Amino acid sequence: MSIFDIFQNKSFTQIKIGDWVTQYSAGYWKVINIFPKYAEEDYSYDGKSWKKGDRLGEWVILKKGFTPKMKPSNACDFVDAKWCKLVSNDILHSIEETFAENLKVKEKFEKAPNMPRPSIASVWMALADEQAESFSELIKNLPTRFTLEQFWAWSADYRQHIVEPSDATHILYLYSYLWEIDDNFEPLHFGPELKKL
Repeated sequence: MSIFDIFQNKSFTQIKIGDWVTQYSAGYWKVINIFPKYAEEDYSYDGKSWKKGDRLGEWVILKKGFTPKMKPSNACDFVDAKWCKLVSNDILHSIEETFAENLKVKEKFEKAPNMPRPSIASVWMALADEQAESFSELIKNLPTRFTLEQFWAWSADYRQHIVEPSDATHILYLYSYLWEIDDNFEPLHFGPELKKL
């Protein structure tokens, strides 16, 4: 089954918040949150297609508790729910038993971050020092969340300074979570950072 077939499957996950699952990254993971997943654009492949805004499934935020050998391990990730499988009853019993017998392991798991690192979009720019300083000041005053179109509307004077990486003096980082979108299914970004190369 191809990834396209997985995404086209309209029978969305039965996984719930609080379930323990496996995914393509090794170990045992607890489901922390679930968000709808939508197509970001029109797309056709191998005679199949979807339109921007079509529901594709769910994004699942996962918090790692253990390696496949049941050693405590902490991480946070997000994946398409189609990659998740519920753990067996035996594994679930081992997890519950380990937490009951070792409160430090349970406490460390509970205190570990519940949000994965955001996705990062990089924009290469050629800016003089004064331009970089004024651009940095401008982006400090942006709303908490914004689309790419809104970003460049607010900072239109700087769009002309986008260049190939080999010509860049600065790199602009725009962060996002794939499940954070606006009413038009446009990704929402946050926390822009301009760094000198």
